Amino acid sequence: MQRWRFVYTKNVYLSKKNNYVCLNRQLRQHAKRYGHLKKRHEPNRQTILKLTIRHILAISCLTILVTSCTKTTPAGFWTGFRKDLILTKSSDQGPWGGHREINWKNKSANTFTEKEIIEFADKNDWKLLDTITFSVDTLTKNSFSKLKNDDYSLDILNGSILPKLETTDNRLFIFQTTWLKVEPGNTRETFENGYAILNADGTELKVYHLWGE
Repeated sequence: MQRWRFVYTKNVYLSKKNNYVCLNRQLRQHAKRYGHLKKRHEPNRQTILKLTIRHILAISCLTILVTSCTKTTPAGFWTGFRKDLILTKSSDQGPWGGHREINWKNKSANTFTEKEIIEFADKNDWKLLDTITFSVDTLTKNSFSKLKNDDYSLDILNGSILPKLETTDNRLFIFQTTWLKVEPGNTRETFENGYAILNADGTELKVYHLWGE
């Protein structure tokens, strides 16, 4: 019985040892195969990474381009103000000059406020110079208080903006912009060529900008 027990124990030991050797051998084989697979897939991973980086850069460049266009185009930033309430807009930008006109409208009173108009303009480098409450038929040169080129600014208002107004009671905001307006013949010029007109109940807003010749 003891001999049999010894043999049995030895066989079990040898069996366990053989299994251990086999297991190690299998692990090494799997590790070797995994290494080959890893090397095989490394170029694919690098390719995917490069494509991902290219896509991110392309999207970033496109975003910057779109954003910069609205900022560098004369008064283009106003197209981002209360987009859902824009009624009409027109723009004609040429190499020597152009104009932009945007109209907003809503039925609710005080939809547009003086505070938000001035703050939005200021964030986009339109500096408020003067604010005037007027009716179309009462605006004169004496209405201006802070304009440096009041004669020319008044002519721009009378010739290009006031004839388009339908409401009589308005709040006029005059801004200094970064685009120069030059009278044909170079006799007069002004940077005070950005205008926002808000009606009395705050339901309509109009923005005008004229630059160049």
